[in-house]
Amino acid sequence: MKLDFTFTGKIEPQYTILFNKIAFDIQMSFSESIDSISKQHANSIDWWVSSPASRNTFTSFFFYYCCCIALLQELISRNEQLTEIITDSKAFQKILMCYLAKQRMNIKVTLVRISIKGRLIKIARPIWVAIGIPVRQLLLFLAARYTHSLRKIPPSKPLTLIDTFTMRDYIEKDRYYPGMVEQLPEEDKQLVWFVPHIHDFRPWEYLSVIKRLRKAERNFLLKEDYLKFVDYWCLWGHIFRIHNLRIKSSFFRGIDISHLVLEELKRFRNIGCSYAPLLNYRFSERLKKAGIKLKLVVDWFENQDIDKGWNAGFRRFFPYTEVIGYQGFMVSSHYLCKYPTVAERDSNVIPHKVAVIGQGIVQSAKKFCADLNVCIAPAFRFQHVWLKRKYFPDEARYTILAALPIMINDAFNILMSLAAAVDGIADDIHVWIKPHPTASQSQIKTSFGSKWPAQFEFVDVNFSECVEKANLLVSSASSVCTEALAKGIPVLVVGNNFGLTQNPIPETITSDIWRMCYSAEEIKRAIHFYKNRSTKKIEEHEEVGRLIKAKYFEPVTKESITRFLNLKEKYVEREL
Repeated sequence: MKLDFTFTGKIEPQYTILFNKIAFDIQMSFSESIDSISKQHANSIDWWVSSPASRNTFTSFFFYYCCCIALLQELISRNEQLTEIITDSKAFQKILMCYLAKQRMNIKVTLVRISIKGRLIKIARPIWVAIGIPVRQLLLFLAARYTHSLRKIPPSKPLTLIDTFTMRDYIEKDRYYPGMVEQLPEEDKQLVWFVPHIHDFRPWEYLSVIKRLRKAERNFLLKEDYLKFVDYWCLWGHIFRIHNLRIKSSFFRGIDISHLVLEELKRFRNIGCSYAPLLNYRFSERLKKAGIKLKLVVDWFENQDIDKGWNAGFRRFFPYTEVIGYQGFMVSSHYLCKYPTVAERDSNVIPHKVAVIGQGIVQSAKKFCADLNVCIAPAFRFQHVWLKRKYFPDEARYTILAALPIMINDAFNILMSLAAAVDGIADDIHVWIKPHPTASQSQIKTSFGSKWPAQFEFVDVNFSECVEKANLLVSSASSVCTEALAKGIPVLVVGNNFGLTQNPIPETITSDIWRMCYSAEEIKRAIHFYKNRSTKKIEEHEEVGRLIKAKYFEPVTKESITRFLNLKEKYVEREL
């Protein structure tokens, strides 16, 4: 039997569930291995904003390869007849060959040949990383300088800074903390300033986006107003500094994985993602030098590399200002970067406190750091789950809402599986497609490739409305799964037959109100089950939804906002 261990390969169907079980089992040992390397570079901001240190399973291949190691060891222990292993990593090929030689096993390890397109990308990537991405950052800087006369001047009083993202349809509109500012007293509104990370815009759009931010009702503090031209030189220096890091041997399940770390650092795969966090770090230093006083700093905290740059900077340059990491979302437990580790805490690259949106999430937030400081904050993005239901499904048809995740491959997997499942199943089934805000309808159709099913229809209304009009939600990797459950609406999570399944539903929710489906046939059976629920079963699921709502979604009230932003605490200026 041949094993495909390329990152885009397909795990054999009979091993898909085993692969994901292994991924759960090795999370702790994997994070401990990364921690052992991180301790060697605890004072290096370049290490902390690098791809291996991030443990981000959406952008880094590292965890996937470790899962492959554990799967191989399990299959060998079962005496499975393996003939060949295919990989797309030279470092991984070397590791596997050494391991198999020690085991005295004659299994061929083949390195996939790179296509002409792949070779061109390999040549172009260093050029783009070294020149293209920094130039884009500089264009944003110049656009801010050009509109400098339109900027709002922050008051001299201590400010509350809130990290956020600006993307299409979410410039003036707040996607991350909706309803927060509106409930603040007027004097507090003037002291709350949002720091936007401008995401997913073309360079020629920067000027118009910044002008809109300047004129917005909310207070925006642009990083580019404080950064200096010299700060951008550090971006080029990062490439050389990261290449000079020495990685000592680090073992995972008895195998030295340091070569994988070095490969990820030096192949320019995700180095460009380190630029924004490095600028975040410099931004905090510039604020300090500008004499800005801060009462509180809030980070939209996914613990990615961009967060580490932000938190390391504010922890260093504003050591007496509390930094809170707000996790206003729910994602798969395979999204390892979400869970801080001991080394990250000890190196001050995470906030002082992590705020989660429900009591049921507190313990899981401490997965890799048992004494992590965790509190509960309002579930701003999900406050509508507490509102009286306004909409109901059309009784004349059965509506399935497919809420697509941010990763195009996962979205494609959902659409293909769902198309096969609903083909010929029933005339009254209708499927609504809601893309992630970062993807367009044309991108989705292009990725789908084959004939667009007649039952599929794109919807362009807010999620809370369309999910209430749906009988069933199909998705993966997104907080909307738990959000739908809180409304008593059943959910199908589509499993990934290519590798890791990003299931965002908390492990403690064991009711049959949701199902995991790895094939079109499983989806078809699940649709039949939920479509034919009895009145008693529907009532049971509605009660489960009420329990989920209370456990995982903290209500948004003036009192909960006041606690979250520490509005009752007075600012006391301290000397460093």
